[in-house]
Amino acid sequence: MSLPVTAIARVGVLTRDCRAAAAEYARFFGINDWRIAECAGQTTDGREFAHRQATGSANGVGFELIEPRSGPWAELLAACGEGPSHVVVPAAGWPALEAAQTQAGIATSAQHSENGGQRRLLASREALGGLTLVFADAPALAPYGEALHLPGEAVLPVQKLYQVSMMVRDLDAAKARFRELLGVEAWVDIGIDSSQMPGCEYYGEQVEHTARLAIGRRDGACFELVEPLTGPTVYRDALDRRGECVHHIMVSLAPPQDFERAAATLAPRGIVVGQSASIPGLMNFAYFDGGKPLAGLFVEVIQPLADNWLELMFPSPEIARIVVGD
Repeated sequence: MSLPVTAIARVGVLTRDCRAAAAEYARFFGINDWRIAECAGQTTDGREFAHRQATGSANGVGFELIEPRSGPWAELLAACGEGPSHVVVPAAGWPALEAAQTQAGIATSAQHSENGGQRRLLASREALGGLTLVFADAPALAPYGEALHLPGEAVLPVQKLYQVSMMVRDLDAAKARFRELLGVEAWVDIGIDSSQMPGCEYYGEQVEHTARLAIGRRDGACFELVEPLTGPTVYRDALDRRGECVHHIMVSLAPPQDFERAAATLAPRGIVVGQSASIPGLMNFAYFDGGKPLAGLFVEVIQPLADNWLELMFPSPEIARIVVGD
C-alpha cells in the first residue's frame, strides 16, 4: 500500500516574510487574493511549533508561503534557507493514510487542527529527495484568515501545475523510493547533454553540462527527479546549497516571444534566467531564478517551437500524458 498522493493542492515555500513574498507572487503569477493565518501545534515528540502562512491560488494551482516561528519549519529554514519545501495533498481519509504510513514506514512528524480540520506533516523528506508531504482534509484546505488583496498582473499566466521537481544525488535510487512509497510506476527518462542542445547557458554564459532526469506521474500528481552530472547547472547549485530538495515547478508553456518579454520584465526585479537550452525545432526550456523575491523558488518555462512539439518529442500518447497530463 503506497501513500495516497494522487493530487497536489498546494506547493509550499519557506520564507522569512510571507507578506512580502505574497506581494511578489502576485506580481509574478497574478495571484491577487491571499489569506494570512497564524498556525500552531505540537510535534509528535511534544515540541510546540508555530508559523504564519499566506495562501493563494490561480487556475487551480495553490501556494502556501510559510513564515516559521518555531518547530520543524523553522529548523528547516535555518538549515537550508528559503525555498520550496513541501506539497500539500488532499487527505481522503485518515485511517487509510495511517495504514499506508505504517506499511511505508513513514512517521508523522507533526499534526495540528486548522480551520476546523486537520493537517499532518509526514517525516518524508529524507526518503523522497527533500520533499515533505503535508496531508490536509477539506476544512483545512478551505481559505481562511485575514483577506489580503495585492496588485499584480501575471507575467506568465499560470495554466496548471505540470510538475514539481526535486534535485537528487542518485536518480535510480530516488525513482525506486517514489515507486515504492508513492506508487509512481510510470516514468519517462530524459538525458540533458549540452553537446546535443545548442545555446546552453548558465546565468548568461555558454556552458557545457550533462544531467539526467525522470518524470513520473500518479494520476494528477507529477514529479520530476533530476540528477546533475557534469558542468555548472542550477541543479548542482541546489544540491550543493540545500542538499536533496524541492527546486522548481512548471506551471506555464509560453511562446518564445512571450518568454522573452517576461524575462525583460522580470530582470530589473531581480528574477533572472538561471539556465536555458534549446532542442532544435521542438522547444526551448529555461528556469527563472526566483531568488529573494520568490523566496528561492525556481520556475521552469517551456517554449514550444512547433505546434506539434509534444507529439514529435513523445510519439506515444501515454508518454506525453505522463509529461504534461491530460
